[in-house]
Amino acid sequence: MKGLFRNSTSLVLVITTVFMTISCENESAEEISPQVTKLTESKLISFDKIEKMTARGIPGEMLHRGQKVTGVASEKQTGRLYSGEGATYYFYGTVNDGDHAETNLNGELNFDITYYGDVFKALRGTYVSGNGEVSQARGAILADYTVYLILELPDNTLLRGIGYANPDNGGIIGNFDMYTTDSTKSTGTWLANVKEILTPKETIVDILASDSRFTELVSALEETEISATLKSDAPYTVFAPTNNAFDMIGILPDGDALRDLLLHHVVEGKFDTRAIHNRMIFSPLFGEDITIGFNSTLFTVNDTVQIIHSNVETANGYIHVIDAVLIK
Repeated sequence: MKGLFRNSTSLVLVITTVFMTISCENESAEEISPQVTKLTESKLISFDKIEKMTARGIPGEMLHRGQKVTGVASEKQTGRLYSGEGATYYFYGTVNDGDHAETNLNGELNFDITYYGDVFKALRGTYVSGNGEVSQARGAILADYTVYLILELPDNTLLRGIGYANPDNGGIIGNFDMYTTDSTKSTGTWLANVKEILTPKETIVDILASDSRFTELVSALEETEISATLKSDAPYTVFAPTNNAFDMIGILPDGDALRDLLLHHVVEGKFDTRAIHNRMIFSPLFGEDITIGFNSTLFTVNDTVQIIHSNVETANGYIHVIDAVLIK
């Protein structure tokens, strides 16, 4: 838990000042030169690990806009579905030193969330430059607001950026290293302001029903009529046990006992890992409070249950996938 929010006060003040004073939509790159305190890697997961994971694809990863699947669609190829969560950003970068100093990068970043990990969301999409060149873009948004960005630019130029997301408006500010084929390295700063946010249209129950890992949970929700509640507009956060988690407890109870057990996994309100980390203790719709922890690798519930996939956003809340059933 203690390792999540260690960005310095001065960095936060710099970031807040920049976001308050810069409006990207109508300014040229020459007018944007944010002075960013050097951002470092998150303690949650390294940049290199994210780069390797996203370079080869993550089992269970979902489709993103424009991706086509050929041949037989396996779960690894398609994931469970297109999540519908993503964003388009106005992107501005300035090379501050090195052989390409004073070069500006202007364009748009188009990202979809294609994987929900324990402490990060994987990003895939494109970077479209001002002259229309399209490059592959990937990276991750971490639970502590750190953003990793990888752009595969023309002429085998690679940009590796680390940023910090503003929790209030979603904008990102950061720095980057840029490598070219002639082994030169340049460094610079970048800014991404939100142009458009894409939110999922599917409800909590829709998302769960689309995933074969939750057949027992969905069946129980339907049997107890809780599914109607989780299809409503009111926001909820669900800690969702997998089929394997249900198998570990043997025979499920029925009637009111089953309903109470399921309600113990539902919290009113929409909470991602950043929010649950800040609050730590939650009152479910039934039973005793549940406590959120962090064991330096994974988020936990009540100390022993692990959140194995987090921040699955839906039209009416969040799903956090857990590896065991919570005892009420």
